[in-house]
Amino acid sequence: MIHAALLPPVGPVPELVLPPTADVRLPSGLRVVALRHASIPMAELRLAVPLDAVSFRTAAVHELLAATLLHGTARHDRESITDGLARDGAVLSASRSSRWLGVSGSGPAAALPALLRVLGECLAGARHADPEVRAARERAVRQVATTRRQPHLLASEALIGHLYGPMPRMTDVPHAADLAAVTAEEVRAAHRDAVRPDRAVLVLVGDLDPVHAAALAARALGEWPAGGSLPPLPHAPEIPHIPHTPEIGRPGVARIHRPGAVQSQIRLVRPALDRNHPGFAALTLANIVFGGYFSSRLVADVRERHGLAYRCESAFHDHLDRLVISLEADTATASAAGTLRRMRHVLRGMAERPPSEAETEAARRYVTGMTALATSSQQAWASTLLLSMTLGQEPDRIAHFLDELATVTTADVAAAAARFYDPTDYHGVVLGDTAHLTETDTAL
Repeated sequence: MIHAALLPPVGPVPELVLPPTADVRLPSGLRVVALRHASIPMAELRLAVPLDAVSFRTAAVHELLAATLLHGTARHDRESITDGLARDGAVLSASRSSRWLGVSGSGPAAALPALLRVLGECLAGARHADPEVRAARERAVRQVATTRRQPHLLASEALIGHLYGPMPRMTDVPHAADLAAVTAEEVRAAHRDAVRPDRAVLVLVGDLDPVHAAALAARALGEWPAGGSLPPLPHAPEIPHIPHTPEIGRPGVARIHRPGAVQSQIRLVRPALDRNHPGFAALTLANIVFGGYFSSRLVADVRERHGLAYRCESAFHDHLDRLVISLEADTATASAAGTLRRMRHVLRGMAERPPSEAETEAARRYVTGMTALATSSQQAWASTLLLSMTLGQEPDRIAHFLDELATVTTADVAAAAARFYDPTDYHGVVLGDTAHLTETDTAL
């Protein structure tokens, strides 16, 4: 007989200490955070520049701005930039989300001055030449034609529209018609107006001296000019109490019909605590227990026990300055009603059967394990630091949050569960072939 070896008990969670770090703000307003993590002789670069898409057309302009940011300056054309970095074994790329222009770079630690030099030149003087913008526009129009047919994107935008109405500031994927109309002059004007060091964050991580790396950044980005007065930070409107209409199963839960769709997407949200709130650690553990990982109640009930959904989860999402708890489920059309009923059942159970000590400890272990992964490499550290800072947190927040998690009690988690998982508090949409759904089916 073969006997399975017993796994050793899990030991205490090691303390997370922030490595040597330099944190400076340049006269232009750019904040530079450099962190030493000398696991390998490499360096990582991450930059986030805030964007404010006041219209859907502006979102399209910003998309093409990111696509052509690194495609040439007055000193170097696109090929010389790419070839020069390649000789140093380094790469640099730009992207855009609804709120940020992002630049990522990596290479040998010795190539960090070259990465910063190219970055500084492009930020201060990207050409956005007509041929480059035209080529990027054609590529983007083709890409979004495919992306905009994806059910997850349609569901996300349907949810935003249901909660707030038109919200270009939360548009991650521009519309093809807006992209097709963008001119190169609009892109160049947007660069002058929006690509500014005010509120921007640069993170450098790797086999480096933090103070020296920050000084390199200050020199390389010294020609990046600061702008004038800053626009106000965007705020999400309050989630309204939506009146009953024939298109809505219950106030706040809309049925959005896609005739013939074989899948349905369920998206439900409610406001959460701010990440810096003293109760956020307890809410984090409650959310993990409810639907935040593979052993959660939602996954065990809806997906594993009843086989109703391909995917279901609960996570925190940012709606501009508001954090929400987002419940998501992707299911076959015929299973949409049953999935909604089971989601309601599991929500009710969070108050009626509060998370146990075993569930709380399992959730705590999961979060601390994921934190260890988020600080396990230079790439992970760079991305984690940038994410924290774009969310308005300090670089050492990740270590302090682990300390807060360690002090959360089962009673704290139970209180958070009772407060934040009442099904009547959730608004959202069901996107799919909803002809067979009744008001009772969508009632939360």
